Amino acid sequence: MKSVRSIVPGVPAPTARNVLLWDIDGTLLRTPGVGVKAFARALETVTGKPMARIAYDFGGKTDPLIARDLLEAVGVGDDDAVVRLLAEVERNYDEFADDLRSSIVTMPGAADLLDRCAELQAVQSVVTGNIRHAARRKLEAAGFDHRLDLERGGYGSDHHDRTELVRIALSRLAARDDIGEIDPSAVWIIGDTPRDAACARGAGVRCLLVATGTYSVDALSDLGADHVLADLADVERVLDLLGT
Repeated sequence: MKSVRSIVPGVPAPTARNVLLWDIDGTLLRTPGVGVKAFARALETVTGKPMARIAYDFGGKTDPLIARDLLEAVGVGDDDAVVRLLAEVERNYDEFADDLRSSIVTMPGAADLLDRCAELQAVQSVVTGNIRHAARRKLEAAGFDHRLDLERGGYGSDHHDRTELVRIALSRLAARDDIGEIDPSAVWIIGDTPRDAACARGAGVRCLLVATGTYSVDALSDLGADHVLADLADVERVLDLLGT
């Protein structure tokens, strides 16, 4: 993993700090119905077909994988359609901006925890399956964007594989002059699905899971995460677990 060291002779590199890579949906916030609506309208625009009425688990998947699955469900399988569908999703998030602001729900403790971690100088960014534009729209609507380094996150628009998104985010963060060497044991994925645990294991970093999405504490407990909590409401306990 890339390290950042001082380029000024005699001046030491910045000391390593905790790096917190937040999932968005189900972990920091919910956007009831908006994401599904954005994809459904995009699918109909691109293919002329309504979204298939099938049980589909969006949780933890990257937007390119979601787009591909939805297209295949209506009989469309080409890569160009995935690109066009995601472009429509991006446009839809702009169109649904008012709906997003009025319907967004922030998770218990999320706002206070982001603020406290910022005060303690933890490095905070995102690893999310959302394409970059959708992620920013959601975080802006929740008022969380100012606490996160969104320029150096890992997004579904970067890669379809969530583990690669962790590596992409860490590579981008390592280029910051104020971080120094990144210790994998100080890097945390904070999410709410088995896919968050899997990407943490794949990238060799730590993981905190919360049962504020569609998975219960019991369902998350045997996935190899360092910690599993019902939610983030007890901010002091979360800070203690993260070692921040």
